[in-house]
Amino acid sequence: MEKKVLSIHAAVCDARKVQESSLSAYERIEIYAALLLVSRETRPLLDQYQVKLSAAQVMELDAEAKIASVNGKMQLQPGQAAPEQTLLMVNGKLDIAPGSEEVLKSYTGIIVNGSVSCPESMAPLLAMARVNGAIETYPDGCIRLKRRAVLDRSFHLRAKQDAFYYAARQITALAPDIRWDVLAEKRVRFATQTLLLAEGQAEAALPLFDDQTDIVLLPDGCAYVEDDAVLNEALLQQHGGKLYIEGNLVVGRDSAPWLGQVSYLHVTGDLLVARDLAEAVQAIHPVYRRLRVVAGTLVSGKTAVTVDRAMLEAAEDGLSLFDCANVTFREDIPAGLLQERLAGLEDCVNVTCTPEQRAAVEMAAHDVVRITDTCQEEADAGSPAGNVVKSACYVL
Repeated sequence: MEKKVLSIHAAVCDARKVQESSLSAYERIEIYAALLLVSRETRPLLDQYQVKLSAAQVMELDAEAKIASVNGKMQLQPGQAAPEQTLLMVNGKLDIAPGSEEVLKSYTGIIVNGSVSCPESMAPLLAMARVNGAIETYPDGCIRLKRRAVLDRSFHLRAKQDAFYYAARQITALAPDIRWDVLAEKRVRFATQTLLLAEGQAEAALPLFDDQTDIVLLPDGCAYVEDDAVLNEALLQQHGGKLYIEGNLVVGRDSAPWLGQVSYLHVTGDLLVARDLAEAVQAIHPVYRRLRVVAGTLVSGKTAVTVDRAMLEAAEDGLSLFDCANVTFREDIPAGLLQERLAGLEDCVNVTCTPEQRAAVEMAAHDVVRITDTCQEEADAGSPAGNVVKSACYVL
């Protein structure tokens, strides 16, 4: 009987207990894994047989050791039960609380595909861990706020005497009635990477912050908007005409009636502006990461968009698709109409079109991850999977 080829695609391939009978049953074994686990006994076996190995990491671990796998966020805290012979795998974020030294040391090994946060004094203990991502330390003895914390008018009531507050990324303090005098009397201190502060409060607030903090002074009355936004009546009614946008801002043609009410504009991300309004927007002297002038009708920030002939014909000045995850062009769109009306296709992930439309789509595309035509999709769907195993964790 002819032997087959086994192809394993897994985040973790556990070969600590593989037997010679399993290895000899295949003509060849292909292992594609982020992590391959072997034992002292099985490591040499893999070299004796036809095993093609492509692994980011190979780790030798006792065959009887347990594997604790966590997807998402996990926290190590003082007093947690110390595991026996356990490899901890976290696909996400591992948060190590102060005083967790003994719990951390009790693991046979730790692998984190993501990020780790811990007190500064515990950072040397992470030498025993494999971290495929960022290690973020915070000051010992601090009270941690959210990564991006917003101080409100009642914060002085909750603040503790002699407390040291820490926010990993940013503290926003734009409320006009924050009681900095009360916080100073309580001897409260702050540390963060960036502070957004109203100009009128600088003298009272800055002495409470770490000297290494980057200070961004904003006009009094400026509002903080925490996510992507569209310039419209609702935005101005809620926040007023002085805006700090933590994300992208879309200024489309429908924004024209409200543009005159904006006196200050700071956008940390991209400023997407309809071509007809570009000059008016520049007159505000906005701050932004990147200005993207968009032709015609703009569709942005959608998870899925289906474009048909009627939609293109209605966009007489052109259609621009920005930052959309999945874009599908219907078969009823002639290639000529698509070439005439598709003004831009940028920063999209998956785009599907017909073979006839593909040339027009590619001409408009910029920073698109994947363009697939319908013939290619049908061919992919009909191809045999073969002797392929796909799994998050596969035991060989």
